[in-house]
This record gives sequence, C-alpha cells and structure tokens, in this order.
Amino acid sequence: MHNTFGFEESKQKTGSGIRERLLKGIGAQGFSQVVQIFIRLAEVPLLLSFWGTQLYGEWLMLSAIPAYLSIGDGGFAGAACREMTMRSGTGNRNSTLIVFQSTWVLLVVVSMVMGLLAFGFVQVAPLDDWLGFSSMTAFEIKIALLLLVLFVLVGFQIGLLNGGFWVAGRYSSGMYLIAVTQVLEFGGLATAVLLGGGPVQAACGYLCGRLLGTGLMWLGQWRVCPWLRHGVSYASLAELRRLAAPAFASLSFPLGNALNIQGMRLVVGLVLGPSAVALFVPLRTLSRLVMQPAAIINRLIEPELALAHGAGDSSLFQRLFEKSCQLALWGCLGACFLVGPGAYWIFPEWTGGEVTMHWPTYLVLLSGVLINSIWYTALMVPYAINRHGRIALPYTLVYGAAAIGLGFFGAASLGLCGVAIVLLLVESAMAVIVVQDSLQITSVSVAQWAESVLHPPLHLIGWAGGDFWKRKTATPK
Repeated sequence: MHNTFGFEESKQKTGSGIRERLLKGIGAQGFSQVVQIFIRLAEVPLLLSFWGTQLYGEWLMLSAIPAYLSIGDGGFAGAACREMTMRSGTGNRNSTLIVFQSTWVLLVVVSMVMGLLAFGFVQVAPLDDWLGFSSMTAFEIKIALLLLVLFVLVGFQIGLLNGGFWVAGRYSSGMYLIAVTQVLEFGGLATAVLLGGGPVQAACGYLCGRLLGTGLMWLGQWRVCPWLRHGVSYASLAELRRLAAPAFASLSFPLGNALNIQGMRLVVGLVLGPSAVALFVPLRTLSRLVMQPAAIINRLIEPELALAHGAGDSSLFQRLFEKSCQLALWGCLGACFLVGPGAYWIFPEWTGGEVTMHWPTYLVLLSGVLINSIWYTALMVPYAINRHGRIALPYTLVYGAAAIGLGFFGAASLGLCGVAIVLLLVESAMAVIVVQDSLQITSVSVAQWAESVLHPPLHLIGWAGGDFWKRKTATPK
C-alpha cells in the first residue's frame, strides 16, 4: 500500500513541478556556461605569463594523460544516476538505495585499484625520457601526474553524488554545485600559480579545489536527499551485473564522438594536408556553436525523462520527447540565422586572416548540425532510461568508423566540401536510426512527431502558464 501511494504521489510531483525545475535548470546551465567561458579565457594568459610557452605546453601534455582515465568508471556512475532517478519515481527508496550503494562500492574499489596501478606506473616508467620535457624534472613529472590521477578519481564520486540531486528533482542544484566545483578547481590552480608555484603546486591546488567541491556536493546531496546515504549494507553484486549492460553501452558514445571529431581531423590532414586542417577545424568549430541550444536542452531533459518514466507518466514522457526535439531544432535554426551570416565578419577576425572562408563547406556543415540537433535530442529518450544498448553499436560504427572511412573518399573526390557532405550523410543516417528507436519507445507516430517538431514553438510564450506542456485537443463542436 505504501509503494502504491508513493508511486501516485511521485507521479503527481513529477508533472506538476516541471516548469519550475526546467526554469531553474536553464539558470544553472547559464551559470555553468559563464563559468566555463571564464576559465577558458583566463587560464591561457595566466599560465603563459607566469610559466612561459615551454612549461605551459608541458603542463598541457601532462594533464592530458590522466584525462583518459575518466572513462575508468565503466559508465557506471551515469547509468546509476539514471537508474536511481527512474526508481525514485516509483517511490521505492530501498531499491534506489541499492543502486546508489552498489555503485559507490564499485567506484571506491575501482579508484583504489587505478590509484595503485598509477603509483606503480610512475615509479617504473621513464616518463622524462618518453615525454622529453625540458622544464620539469623527473620527480616533478611523477608527483604532478599522480596528483592529476587523484583529481580524476575524485571526479568519479562527483558523478554519483549528482544522482542524488536527480532523485530529489533538484538537478539544477547539482548543476550549480558542479559549476562551483569548477570555480574552486581553477581557483586552487590560479592561487598556486600566482604564488610562484610550478606544475606540482598547480596540480595540488587543482586537487584541493576538487576535494572542496566534492565536499560541498556531498553536503548538498545530504540536504536534498538525506535518506540516500553512503554505506555497504544495501550493496548488491547482482545489481552491478544488471547495470553492466547500459554502463558499458555508454562508453560507445565518447568513442564515437572521438572518431567523428578527432578522426575527421586526421583524415583531412592525411588526404589534403595540414593547411586544409587549419581551415577545416575553425569551420567545424564555428558551425558547432549552433549546437548550444540543443546541448542545453539535452542536459535538462535527461533527468526529466528518467523521472517521468519512473513515475509511469507516459503522457508526460511523450510530451517531453516531442517538445525537446521541437525546441532543439528551432533553437539551433535560430542560432544558424545568427552564426551563419555572422561568419562573414567573425571568421576573418577570429582566424586573424590566416585562412580564407570556404562557404560551401561551411553551409553543408551547418546543415549537418541542424540534423544533429534533432536526433541527438531524440537520443535522450533511450539514454535517460538506460535502453540505449541498441544505439551503442551504430553510434560507434556509423557515426564514428563510417565517417572516417567515407571521409577518405570524400576528401579525395571533392576536398573539404566532400568531407562535409560525408558528415551530412552520417548525421542523416543517425537521425533515421535514433528517431525510429525513440518513436518505438514512446509509442509516438512519425506523423505526430513530425507535426510537433516542425511546428514553430510560438506557444512558448504560454510556458509560464503551463500551456506549453499540455497536448492540444480539438474543441468540441
């Protein structure tokens, strides 16, 4: 009886507070964007002025090595966040706690093993010979690298703690605290550098900032969701086995992204030469700015989809799917009208006139971004409910490997424009695969979805009153 009441109560809460949660989430995303832009703009001149080009370059190389360990959690933190959110929608706290504690125990064990392996590696590996650094000693390289490894391992806990905010429907608070953690991390690094420290001191400040931010995340999660506590009494090996499939499937997405983005740079360089890469990368970077509206919507909609699915609110789940695709498409289309023509002035100023604008390639890239805004938003439907296993393999093979394979042919045949056309074809293929899967999950027809997505969201004005999330019904005659 208790579970039934909790299910109905959570279902009502899921639907009634969606506008407030999304508005707060938009504010949190805005704050996060400001923080990231500030850090990117401030870090380069700070480190260059205090360290010089050589030491700054060595720092960039060294800090890139532990970044690959970020997938060392096997995707379990993200899968656990989504699973906890769905289970909390049913009002079943014990089941949610089982997922939380099981994943926490796994992350602790993985962190300890990876930490020990990293310690042994830096003791025996001749890193100074491999890297060829001239501004850092062998001892400094080892200490700085170990501190950066610890920095990554602590980040595993942040990913899991964020799930507590999702469970409570307070994901905007989690977004704010993650942004605050980034400020503390950069603050620790900047303080060490301003006081005359080198890479070791900078890495130490970086780690201290993350530890402080993790402590704030823990306090915040404890306040919004006090029953979701750490421990081992609810940990279950069977639960980890069940989470393994969606967790490992999640790893296909960063792999596909790396092949599509970094791999295409390599293709252009091998076929057309470094000068073509110097033109292609700015063109693609500028075109991908148009994706920002969709990126914000995706981050907001993922926890909402998990909450709605867990609460059994299929009507809200369908509306979230339709409206998010609609807003992503029209938001990116609006950005196209700004960034597209604006490239005439932005591109030469940004590149210092070193490369010449290539409009055919740029326009094809923009078209691909528009298609991406639709299918990547639709991808949140299976991803939010841990049913993305069917998309994982096509994501790697089509979006990643096929793009590289066809990219060689496109570059050799039509140059940069051929590469852009290949990317457009890959985006179109992924749109068919992903949208079809999302339509099956939501039981929404193609005609209904297309009508909703292609209709301009002019009624967004009525969002504050709640009309935006209500499905339109015909007026009785």
